[in-house]
Amino acid sequence: MVHPNIVNIISFFYPLGNTPAVCLTQDLPREEDANILLLGCGDVRSILFTSYMEESRRLDITCCDIEAAVLARNILLFTLLIDNADGSKDTLIWNIYYHMFLDSESLELLTLQQQKLYPISDSIKSWQGSKYCKVLTFCDEGTLLKVRKIWASYGISNLNENIRSEYTKSFKMSIKRAREMQSWHMARGTNITGFRSAAPIIFPALHDLPAMFEHFWEHGITNKDSGSLSKSIFPNPMFASSIEHSFTLHYGSDPLLGFHLATAYAPLSSGSPLSSGSPLSSGSPLSSGSPLELSKKSQLSKVVQSAQLQFKRWGVSFRKLAQKHLTVRFFSGDALAFCHTLQHKLTAGKKSKANWYSDKYHFDPLILASEDYNVGQKMPLLFNVIDTSNLLDHLGAINILIATSPLLDNSTYATLYTETLVKQEEDLKALVDSIFCGHFPTISTLFGLMPIEYWTSTTSTSGVEEHILNEIDGDRGRHRGQLHSRLTWKRTFAESTVAPRLHFEESELAQIIYQIYLKMFQNENWSLMLSKMDFNTIQKNTLLHYHRGSLASLLSFVKKSVVLDWNKMMDVFTGLVETNSTISMGNCFLQEFYIQLHLLGVYSVPILTSPLAKTTSHQAPRRLGAWKEIPAAICITLKVPRTKLKVITSMPIKTLGTPILQCSLQSSSKNASQSWLNVFSDVQIGFGEISTKGLRSEDSFQIHISEDSQGWNGKSPLIISFVAPSWVVLLEPDTATVAFGVQATPHSSRLFVESLGLEMNFYKTALGNEENVFMTKFRPNQSGNPSICNFRHSSTTTAKDIKNLADITIKANVDNKLGRITTFTGRLNLISDSIKSILSSGAAVKTVQRSPCTIGVTIGKRDPEIPLTFPVPIQETRSKCRIARKSSYIEVVVPMADHREGNGFLHYMYPIFLGKRNPVIWNMPYLCLDSLPILDISKKKELQWLITHTSLMLSSRERSIREKSMTSPSFSNGDVKVDLKDSLFSLFMHFTGLQTQNARCFGITDPDNGGVHIIVLVSCIRLDLARRTVVLDCIILPLHGRLILKIQPFLQSLTEKGICTIKVNSQELRLWKQVIPAMVERCRQWEHRAACEYQSKSRIPLSLEHGQNPICSCGDGTVPLANDFGISRWEVAAKYAVRAAISPAFSVPFVEKSFEGIDDRALLGKKCRACGKGTTESGGPLKKCARCQAAWYCSVDCQRGDWAKHKKDCKSLIG
Repeated sequence: MVHPNIVNIISFFYPLGNTPAVCLTQDLPREEDANILLLGCGDVRSILFTSYMEESRRLDITCCDIEAAVLARNILLFTLLIDNADGSKDTLIWNIYYHMFLDSESLELLTLQQQKLYPISDSIKSWQGSKYCKVLTFCDEGTLLKVRKIWASYGISNLNENIRSEYTKSFKMSIKRAREMQSWHMARGTNITGFRSAAPIIFPALHDLPAMFEHFWEHGITNKDSGSLSKSIFPNPMFASSIEHSFTLHYGSDPLLGFHLATAYAPLSSGSPLSSGSPLSSGSPLSSGSPLELSKKSQLSKVVQSAQLQFKRWGVSFRKLAQKHLTVRFFSGDALAFCHTLQHKLTAGKKSKANWYSDKYHFDPLILASEDYNVGQKMPLLFNVIDTSNLLDHLGAINILIATSPLLDNSTYATLYTETLVKQEEDLKALVDSIFCGHFPTISTLFGLMPIEYWTSTTSTSGVEEHILNEIDGDRGRHRGQLHSRLTWKRTFAESTVAPRLHFEESELAQIIYQIYLKMFQNENWSLMLSKMDFNTIQKNTLLHYHRGSLASLLSFVKKSVVLDWNKMMDVFTGLVETNSTISMGNCFLQEFYIQLHLLGVYSVPILTSPLAKTTSHQAPRRLGAWKEIPAAICITLKVPRTKLKVITSMPIKTLGTPILQCSLQSSSKNASQSWLNVFSDVQIGFGEISTKGLRSEDSFQIHISEDSQGWNGKSPLIISFVAPSWVVLLEPDTATVAFGVQATPHSSRLFVESLGLEMNFYKTALGNEENVFMTKFRPNQSGNPSICNFRHSSTTTAKDIKNLADITIKANVDNKLGRITTFTGRLNLISDSIKSILSSGAAVKTVQRSPCTIGVTIGKRDPEIPLTFPVPIQETRSKCRIARKSSYIEVVVPMADHREGNGFLHYMYPIFLGKRNPVIWNMPYLCLDSLPILDISKKKELQWLITHTSLMLSSRERSIREKSMTSPSFSNGDVKVDLKDSLFSLFMHFTGLQTQNARCFGITDPDNGGVHIIVLVSCIRLDLARRTVVLDCIILPLHGRLILKIQPFLQSLTEKGICTIKVNSQELRLWKQVIPAMVERCRQWEHRAACEYQSKSRIPLSLEHGQNPICSCGDGTVPLANDFGISRWEVAAKYAVRAAISPAFSVPFVEKSFEGIDDRALLGKKCRACGKGTTESGGPLKKCARCQAAWYCSVDCQRGDWAKHKKDCKSLIG
C-alpha cells in the first residue's frame, strides 16, 4: 500500500453524506455518455441528484467505498426505488434510509427487501440472474459477499426476543458513544456545519439546522410530530455497520446535509421545480402515518419538507433513468488499491494479477471479476469523470493524483474532482500548497493536470459563505473543524492537438522532488515542528499520509511523464536525501525507500543489483541463506501475540487516536560496534492464524492467513508484514531484532514514550524466531509484488505542429533554491526546408499570445503561424525569443502567469474549446435550467440575502480596486474582471429590483463605440442548487451587421418600452463576447449543425470585434415565441435569439482572499453586536444593519457605538 497504516480500533461509520449533493456530469457536454468513478462514494445523494439533472444521458457509475455497510445501504435503497414504481412507498423508504429508529411499517418493508436480496446474493452468478443486475452490479465477488453479510444483519425481525433485546441495547449504547464523541468534538461551540447545505441563504440556517441536528440525535428521526415520535421505537440496522460487534456511528451524521436546503428559505414562485406546489412534486408530502402539517409548523418542518420533496423527485428521476440508461457498479475496499488495480488491468489485461489487497487491514487479495474487467469488456477502465470526495483529507493529495490521473481519459472534457473538508490550515491559500507538498502550479504541471479554478481565478460556485464561517470559527478560537473546498482538474494541453512530455534539467527536477520530499516528511523535522508547536502543527504532524513507498510511487509516475537522463536525476536526488540533516529519521528509512524504488523499476542502488554472496558465514541453510535464488527483496511477516496489544486495546478510544504503525530491523546487542537500524512504514496488518506451505529453506516457501473477522475485538494474534532488502536480513539472519511499534509523532510520543521507551515498540523478537517470524518471496496470499503506476503515458517526447513545419519540445525551467517551475522554454526545431531557408535569410520572427496557453510564432511575412502551446497559462509580454538561424531553431522563454497577484490572463475566465463533435466549456458547469427552482422576485424582503451574496463576487483585492475607481475618477483599475463583475451585479440587482426599479430588458452598451451591442432579456432568476448560488435564465441577442436591419421593428419597440443599459468600455465588451458562448453552451438543449460556424472557422468565439457576432447560429430561434417581455414584434427577433444562463463570477479563495475579518457575535446567537442582548429594551426583536443585513442591534445607540468596529465587516459583506 502507498499510505501509512494506522491502529484502526476506532473506525467511524458514515451512513450519511456530510456535504450537499453535486451533479457528477456538470462538466460533460450533453451528448457525451458518462463513465464515472466515485471514490469514497458515501451515500446516494450525488447519484440521485445527477439522475434528477440528467434524465436522458447514459450513466455508468463505478462506486468505491472502504465500508461495505455503506454500499449495502445504498444498494438496498436503489432496489427499493426500482421496486417503488408508483412512488407509494416514498415515506417508508425515507424512513429506512434516513432514520435511526423505525416504525413497524418501515421495519417490515426493510425486512421484506432484505429477504428478497439475501437469497440472490450468494454469488456473482446468482446476482446476474436477478432483475436488479441490469442496473446494479458488483466489481468483484468479495464485495458481494461483504454486502451480503451486512444484509444478513438487517434481519433483526427474525431474531428471538432475547437477542433482539441485546441488539437494541447495543444499538443504543453505540449512539450514546457517538453522542459522547459529539460532546468532545463540539465542546467549543454550536455545530454549524449544516449551513453549507442551506447556502446561499445561510444566516437563517445557522439558527435552525443546529436545532434540527439535535432533534435527530435526540429522537433518531427527522419528523417532529408526536405520532411519528411515539411509533419510531425499533433500531434501524441500516445505521449499524454490523450486527456482530459494536459500531461507531459518526458523531456528525445528519440526514439533511446531503440536500439543498435553500429551497426551505427562498421565496419560490408558484409552480417552480422543487416547490411544494410544483407538478414535479405532486402527490402527498412524505410523512409517517398521517400528512405532516408542514405549512402550519415551524421553519424546521419546512426544512425537512424541502429535503423530502427533493428525495421524492430525485427518486422519480432515478427510476426513469434505471429503465434505460443507468448502470451502477460497486467495490468495497481501499480506493488507492482499486485505482492501481484498474491501472494494471488497463495495461496488462488478464495476463497477470495486480497483487493488491482489498484494504490495509486484511489479507484478502483484490481480484476483479475477470469476465468483466478484461480490456475490451463491458466494465470501464478509463473515466471521463472521477470524483474523489474528500479522500485528500484521509489518503493524501499526492497519493490520490498518482492513483487517479492515469484513469482519466484524454478527452478535453474529462474531469477529476478533489475535495478537502478537514480544516488543516487557517485559510485555503495556505492549504493548497500545504496539502500538495509544494508549489501548487509546479505539482499540478508534473501530473499533467490543470486545476482550472486556480488558473482562471474564477468560479461559478459560491464559496463565500464557507469562508464567512471559517472566519467565524477562527474568531471563536476553533482551530479544528471544517473548511470545504472543491477543485476541478482537467488535462493540460487542451488548446493543442499535440501534448509533448515536459523536458527538465536533471538537477532542476531533482530540486523539485527534493522540496516535495521535505514537505512530505516535515513531521520528521523536529526542529521545524518545535519552532511552532500549536494545535494545527500537532494535528498536521500526527495525521500523516506518506511513507517512503509513497515517494517511490510519485517518482515512478514522474519518470513516465518527463524527458531527461533519469538515472542522473536520481543520483542527484538521492545525494540530496542522504546528506540532509533536517529530516531526523531520514537515514533510518533509506533502505525502505531504495527497495521500493527497485521493486517499481524506478532506480536501483548498486547493492540491490549485485549478486548476493551464497557462502558467507552469515547464511543459515534452513532459511533465507539456503534459497537457490535470493531476490533483492523479501517479505517478513511477524505474528504478534494478542497479549502484546494490551497497551493499545486498554487505552480509551478518545485518548488513543490513530497511531501510525511501523516495523523495524535492528542489529543485535552483540553487534554493538557496527549497529544499524532500518525502519519500514509500508506495512499490511490483519488478524488470524498462519499456515505454511513448503520449507523455509526453499524460495517457494509460502504462508497463508486465515483471517479472524473479529479483528481487534477477537482473540487471534495480529499479523503484520513488510518488505525488506534481503542483504539487510542477511547481515544477522538469526540474531537481528525485528520489531513492531508506532511512528513518533507529537501525539504518539505523549502516549507511549513513558510506557514503551523512545523506540515505542509493542513487540520485538529475533529474526531467528521461527514461531513468530516468517520470510517469503512475496506477501501472504499473493503471487507477486503490487503493481503501482503501471500505465502507459499517452504523450510523446516531442510533437510536430499540425502542418509538419517543426518539431516542438517544451522544457520547464526551475528556480533551484525554491524547487519550483518559473518559466517554460518552447522550442521549434524547424523541419520544413522552405521555412529553414526563410529563417536563415534573416526573416523577422514574431510572437503573439493567441490564448492563455498558446503563443503563435510567425517567420517572415506570409508563412503560416506555428502554435506553441504550454501546459499552463503564460505571460507573453514578459517573454524572450532566441533565434538560431544557422541551426534552424527558435526558442521562446515565457513565465507562468501569476494569479496570486492578480496578474493572470484576464480574459481566461470560462475557457471554451472545439471538441470533436461539439464545443467544450471549462469552469462554467452545464445546467438543466428547467430543473432549477425559480425565485419569486416580488417578495423582496425575503431576497435581501441576494445583495450580500452577489456583492461577494469581488475578492478583497478587487474590492479595493473598485473602491478606488469609484472615489478617484482619474484612477484606472486595469482589471476588466472587476468591471464585468460590477455589470453582473447590476444585472442581478436591476432584475430583482432590490436596489432599484425592476427591469427585464437589458442592453450591454459601449457608449463610445456604437451603443447597444448585446441584448439580454431575463426570464427569471433560479437557484443553482449544487453551486450554492443563483443564475439568470436569459435570452441573448447579440447585435451585428445585417441583423440590426432585419429586426429593426423589434428594436424600435424595445426602445419605446425602455431598456436598462449596462454601460461597459471596449475591453469589457470584448470580455462579454468572450464569455457569452459559454453562457449559451452551458444550457443548450439543441444540436449543433454539421455546418456550425465554430467548426468552419475553427474558433470560439467567432469574433470579438464591433459589429461581429461572437456565437454560432445553430441555436437561433430555439427560444419560446411567447411574448413574456411585453415587447411588440418579438417574433421578428425571436428567430435570431438563443437561451443563456448567467451566473455570478466569484473569486477563488485559494488564489486570493474573499474578504477580511468577519465578526460572528451577531450571526450565531442573534444578539446585539454591541452589548449582547437578545431583544430591544422593550422586549421586541432586534433590528438588522440596513446595509449588510447581517449584523443585529438592540438600539440606535448600540449601532452607532459599534460602527467603528463593524464598518470593515459591513463593507466586506456588501462590497
